[in-house]
Formats: sequence, structure tokens, C-alpha cells
Amino acid sequence: MRLYIIIFMTIISLGVFTSPCLSQGVFSGLIISEKKDGIKIIEVQSGSPGFDAGLRKGDIVLEIDGKQTKKLGDYVKISRKLRGKNVEVSLVILRKGVSYDVTIMIYSVPVYQHWKEKVTKPTELPRGLTNTPYVYWVGKGFRALQKPNDKLSFDAKVANYNQALKFLLNALHYRPESIDTALKVAKAYNELGKLYVMKGDMKEGVINYRKSVKFYAGFHGKTEDEDHLSVILANLQEIEKSLSDIESDNIEISTEPQRKNLRIQQ
Repeated sequence: MRLYIIIFMTIISLGVFTSPCLSQGVFSGLIISEKKDGIKIIEVQSGSPGFDAGLRKGDIVLEIDGKQTKKLGDYVKISRKLRGKNVEVSLVILRKGVSYDVTIMIYSVPVYQHWKEKVTKPTELPRGLTNTPYVYWVGKGFRALQKPNDKLSFDAKVANYNQALKFLLNALHYRPESIDTALKVAKAYNELGKLYVMKGDMKEGVINYRKSVKFYAGFHGKTEDEDHLSVILANLQEIEKSLSDIESDNIEISTEPQRKNLRIQQ
């Protein structure tokens, strides 16, 4: 009993068992214990990412992102590395003698479906909110973009754009078809690309330029507004020129590994 309590408290302290109203991680809502046959799931909170992925009480976790998890220490080590960094994680679990591939994801499905961008879905809203979640987040995003940047350091400028992107992408979760908001996202990625290139970090510059292009390309078929189309064309031409000036052949750009999301058949 004492060992069980210690393990339970360890998992709590790592943020593995978290209320869904707080910022979620890929392992939120899972309670695990070290058993003779491996790392066993002893509880899955309803509505948690793991529950939605098909995990259930009694499942044995064999691998996380290709790494074996035979002991509690393996699980703790891997979960710490992934916490706050990954919006999805692949698992191999054993259920009644059968192995299954499972993908836990915490990214916004509406944003991914519309714009092919994997970003953490928003889970925090202030109490007593009078506006809709979309209005709340888009307002915070627009205000962040309007902050004067001229006298800020490079790090402060990057932080400001990243904060604006977080807010705007949260807004897109609730209204993914919003062209104006998506244009702001594309523009923010473009500005981040410029900042990194000016700093001499060509790798990060190209990564952000490509994200901007992905959003601009995603407008195809979504709008016929001439003002929108002219903005999109102008920015695409600007980015194309910037990319042509970069010796990208000598830059190794890290790309997000593609994972096939497999759900357990219930």
C-alpha cells in the first residue's frame, strides 16, 4: 500500500494526472503503476487525451515513441522529456495479449483540418468570461501584435510574436474558417522568419517562412475577396524572394515526423 501511494504521488507531482480544465499534456488524466508485467494503466480519466485515444484501465504500456518502458523510471524519464513539447505521442500497448499502436494527441483538430498546423488546443479560459472564446483569444492576439517592437530586444520580439501566435491559433480553434485571423497567423510567421534571418539564424528563419507559406497556400478556395487575395499574393512573393536569397541547400531543416493516428477498435 505504501509503495502504491508513493508511486501515485510521484505521478501527481509530474503533472501526469491533471484536471482537464487546466493546460493538458499528452499524459494528462492517466494514472499508472509499476507491475510485474510492466507499466500498467490503473485509471484513465474520461475526456482526457489518453481516453480519447482509446486507452483503458488495465492496458500495459510497452513503448513510448519507440522507447521501451519496462519500469516506472523509464516512463517518468520519457514523460519529462515530452512534457510541454509534444502535441502527440505514439504508444505500443498490450491489451489481453494483443499489441496495439496508439497515438495520443492534444492538438486542435479544427486548426489541423483547415490549416494543416498541429498546435495545442486551448483548454484555459478565465472565469466569468462574457465574450465568446473566439472573441477573447482573437482580441488578445491582435493586441499582442499591436505592441511596439522597435525598442525591444531580439528575444523580446520573438517572444511577443510567439505569444500572439498562441492566442491567434487558440482563436482559430473556435473559428477555423476565419480568414482575417488566419492572415494574422501567416503574417506573424512571416515576421518571425524575417527576425531570425536578420539575426543570422537561417534555419529557424526558413522554418517560420515555410509555416507562413503553408497558411497562405491554405487560403486556396477559402476566399475570393480581392483585398485578401492581393495581400496573400504580395506576401507569398515577398517570402519567395527571401527564400531565394538564402542558401537553403546548405541548411538542414528539421521536419515534424509524420505519424499515422491509429485508434483502438472498441
